[in-house]
Amino acid sequence: MSISERKEREKKEMRQAILDAALNLFREKGYDAVSIRNIAEAIEYSPATIYLYFKDKNEIFFALQYEAAAVKRDHLLPVAQIEDPWQRLTEFGRRYIDFGMKHPGLYDLLFIIRAPMESVENQECWLLGMSVHKFFEDTVQACIDARYFKSTDAKTIAYTLWCHAHGLVSLFVRDRMRMYPPEERGELARKSFAMLLKMAETL
Repeated sequence: MSISERKEREKKEMRQAILDAALNLFREKGYDAVSIRNIAEAIEYSPATIYLYFKDKNEIFFALQYEAAAVKRDHLLPVAQIEDPWQRLTEFGRRYIDFGMKHPGLYDLLFIIRAPMESVENQECWLLGMSVHKFFEDTVQACIDARYFKSTDAKTIAYTLWCHAHGLVSLFVRDRMRMYPPEERGELARKSFAMLLKMAETL
């Protein structure tokens, strides 16, 4: 390995170390309570080192969100190959729940942690997330067109399904399902979403 290749690898490793430390701190303390100095202390470097990679805390947070959104997108992507819209919607819901349970830190970062939203709409993460959400709404519309739903209000149906799935995952992510055995939690969430889908057919 050449010197330039080694330096590039070290830069990538340092950037990832900063992101990993920031993610842990954001989840533990909340976005507002975390400072650049806190992140620097977590990786045992000076704050000046952080500024070599990110201009401020917002940029760190947006970088983390983009990574999380990309993992979520890739986790959901296989459903695009399913031709039948109802099966596609069902699998989308199953995979959405599965993503949150396999990556609770990333889900927390995307949908639960309070953080600045005033400029997130201009970030690549927002555009990526919106493209996935549009695919979800388009799948709901395809189900309506195929007469799987009585209602023709695609936006409200999609919103209702998303709210339910988000609630299921949030309970898991924030460790609020302790009344259920650990081995039952994932299956319970998936069955609950399937039940809502069945109920939604009558709307």
